Amino acid sequence: MDIFGKAFRDFLSGDVKAVIKVHLDVSEPDELPVAYFFRSYDDMPKWEQIAIDSCYGRVLDAGAGAGAHALALQQKGLEVVALDISAGGVEVMKELGVKNAICQDFFQFREKGFDTLLFLMNGAGMAGKLEGLKKLLSHAKKMLNPNGQILIESTDLIYLFEEEDGSYLIPMQENYYGEVSYQLEYKGRKARPFPWLFVDFDHLADAALKAGFSFQLLYVGETHNYLARLALE
Repeated sequence: MDIFGKAFRDFLSGDVKAVIKVHLDVSEPDELPVAYFFRSYDDMPKWEQIAIDSCYGRVLDAGAGAGAHALALQQKGLEVVALDISAGGVEVMKELGVKNAICQDFFQFREKGFDTLLFLMNGAGMAGKLEGLKKLLSHAKKMLNPNGQILIESTDLIYLFEEEDGSYLIPMQENYYGEVSYQLEYKGRKARPFPWLFVDFDHLADAALKAGFSFQLLYVGETHNYLARLALE
């Protein structure tokens, strides 16, 4: 079920108040306005603007959604490949002017020669689980030119376990607390749940260094979200 493709199409057809409901097994459902996927550079949050401004060379926008970031990068004169698994989303991107939009899973994509890989909107989640970061970074590394970089966003879910005194009480469990089951719902229809990763920056930094990248925090937000730069140097 292509929830993003359906929601994007409805938005372009005039349903500007359309909402996607996000279900996580660790928190209450959240609502994501579809309009958010169609924001301009000026309407993007600070960390996304930093990411766009930090891109250079040939860029792969992984998990490109409706193409907001790809369009902003094109306006800067950069060559962009926008990649997403939503066939409907890719159709929308092309209609909106994204020059090179491809419907394919990141891990099946084999094109090389990129200077920047962009993973926004909690893009680190593609790893699925903590151990999946090794696979994600290994595959990404093969795509990069020498001196290439990865710009990646995630959120530390530690805040879900904060006590009244400011301490954190993480329940004893086998899995890392940032490994969640993620499910999308749109207009009463639910897609199949899938694993998604929210990783704290210490674990991401450790995985990056082991994969041969340097690690730099570019932004840390008040809601435990952050933007990091992983570079081949």
